[in-house]
Amino acid sequence: MYSVLEKGGVCSPKGFTASGICAGIKASGNADMALLKSEKAARCFSVFTTNKVKAAPVLYDKAVLEHAHRASAVIVNSGNANACTGEQGYADAERMAILTESALNLTPKSVLVCSTGVIGHLMPMEKIEAGIPKLVEKLHAEASEEFGRAILTTDLALKSLAVEITTSKGTVTIGGACKGSGMIHPNMATMLAFITTDVELPIDFFAEFRANIADSFNAITVDGDTSTNDTCFLLANGMSGVSYDDMSLSEQGEFRAALMIVMKELAKDIVRDGEGATKLIELCIEKAESHEEALKMARFIGTSNLAKCAMFGEDPNWGRILSSAGSSGCNMVAEHTDLFFGDVQVLAGGRPVDCDREKLLAVVRQREYKVTLVLNIGFASASAFTCDLSYDYVKINAEYTT
Repeated sequence: MYSVLEKGGVCSPKGFTASGICAGIKASGNADMALLKSEKAARCFSVFTTNKVKAAPVLYDKAVLEHAHRASAVIVNSGNANACTGEQGYADAERMAILTESALNLTPKSVLVCSTGVIGHLMPMEKIEAGIPKLVEKLHAEASEEFGRAILTTDLALKSLAVEITTSKGTVTIGGACKGSGMIHPNMATMLAFITTDVELPIDFFAEFRANIADSFNAITVDGDTSTNDTCFLLANGMSGVSYDDMSLSEQGEFRAALMIVMKELAKDIVRDGEGATKLIELCIEKAESHEEALKMARFIGTSNLAKCAMFGEDPNWGRILSSAGSSGCNMVAEHTDLFFGDVQVLAGGRPVDCDREKLLAVVRQREYKVTLVLNIGFASASAFTCDLSYDYVKINAEYTT
């Protein structure tokens, strides 16, 4: 079993330090540069945006990780995406890495780079260059919150978590932090996510990591837009002295489950903090033909503007859910389908149920609730998470660059 650590985050596992500062990139004066460092080079598992337009840091990191599977640090800035900035943008991303490597006395190609913010502006390199020594000077082991806050853009809330697991070989820890609030949609969402652990993981653990991504960061949507900068790193430095390969099968299962908890809870925090969001809704598809079909349908419903507007208006308009499911391209038979808002059934065999209206309204007035669509054509299930579409979402994004 795992236990959640109070005020846990990326620094909770052994051997990780971090820092966060205000370098003057954001006009707001909020923290906008962060650094995460592992005392020992960590095995790095990565997943990046599938957007055809990729930001310079994504291109740089992909090139670095093609030849190496370990990293010692990640330098991050918020307030500027360094996307659509051409050769100069790539050179700036590379320079961020090189300057950080020099300041930390690390070998070349051992530092990764992440950026988030407004697209189409060259990096203010004089501010970046001045900020890197300050980040290095401020590195410490209790900086999970400092790191977590410095990576935020339009986010309103810190997204940070850590869990601890006891094994026969010793105690191991998984920590994480992420940012994301708008331009959120698989694959992946507009987000940066950093997962750390002090377990030594084998290189073939990537398949497990990728599967976790599918049911966490790739199972959320706020607005149907996929970013240019999406990045998720899992850094495993082995400094607990515990190797995944030396764990028992049950302990390996506990580790995988705990990692899934960290990733899924961070992903849900992104949706909770969706731009202008007032609701978090889990869309659960049950008894589908396959897990892939169930997840695809859940994601599709989560992007329906009509359904999301109904969620904002606290209107249990089941017709919008059913119509969206039927448009998803997934197999379903309307006459076999059941639908529930919370535990209130509104549809049975594709026909409306005469339910208690007050109980139904009580469900959709909650801050968080579950919508379950039972297809009754198979044995697979999956969930996706979405938020409502409010007036504030339009206002935030209408004024984003101004």
